Amino acid sequence: MTGPGLSHPPSLLGRWRRLVLAACIIAWAGALAASHVPPADLPEIHVGDKTLHVCGFFVLTGLFWLTLALYGRRRLGRAALVLLVMPLYAALDELTQPWFRRTADVHDWLADAAGAALALLVAEAAAAIFRRGPTSGW
Repeated sequence: MTGPGLSHPPSLLGRWRRLVLAACIIAWAGALAASHVPPADLPEIHVGDKTLHVCGFFVLTGLFWLTLALYGRRRLGRAALVLLVMPLYAALDELTQPWFRRTADVHDWLADAAGAALALLVAEAAAAIFRRGPTSGW
């Protein structure tokens, strides 16, 4: 299957770009909703708050990065966009939480940024390995 301007079939991942975009949108909407639930309405879980922040932003960033990659953003532009959007979204998320009787916490923002940075590093490293191919070696 080829589209306008494509001289070859899209990659396997490219065929799934709409699904990845939908997953990204759903994950971001879910994270936004979950981070604004009043504390009294939260279920009791036995995972540390900062662990949730790191893991949550790892997933959000990974999906965002993958979406950007599948839609053709080049490496430097993709990394720059991730480095701009993720900390800004994390800050906005923290700053709006007091409206829902939650506490804005700079340490939560730092955990968010750490999760995002880790996801960006993992994604770019995986992309570099994938570009080299399995036979090129280290």
